[in-house]
Amino acid sequence: MSSLSQDGTRTAVLASIGRFHRYDADLAAGAQPDSEQIEALRDEGFEVIVNISPASTRNALPGEAAVVEKLGMDYVHFPVDCSNLRPIHYQTFRGIMSGLEGKRVFVHCGGNIKSSNLIHMYNVLERGVPEAESLATLRTIQEPEDKWFAYYKTMGMQGLRPMNQ
Repeated sequence: MSSLSQDGTRTAVLASIGRFHRYDADLAAGAQPDSEQIEALRDEGFEVIVNISPASTRNALPGEAAVVEKLGMDYVHFPVDCSNLRPIHYQTFRGIMSGLEGKRVFVHCGGNIKSSNLIHMYNVLERGVPEAESLATLRTIQEPEDKWFAYYKTMGMQGLRPMNQ
């Protein structure tokens, strides 16, 4: 049995994932996890890792797919270039998430910027979470750049702005 199976240790390891946020029992997101953190995610019951970072990301985990699959989890890699956001990015993310419905999923990018923004959109557009409520959650993780508000509008959201702008 893994030493990470103890609740306190596992919780501490999960908390060490940059910008870790648990949306509900089946969905969490964070920055790039290391091998120990992926093991803790598995021990916590997560079944799938969705990586939306390009392989060239400076903090990418070499061989991440092999690490995840060796632990008996599924791995999806869909690199998103957030310097050139297009409708296909959200549409593909939506398809991935819809296909994983009923699974415990951890979504990550390098710093949980792209992943938290796409989850914000998914929660509003697919799960019916009010946009202001979802934005408030997003703002506990990070402050979205202007380009994301424009992208929200492109994809059919109101594109509500943070209160301080």
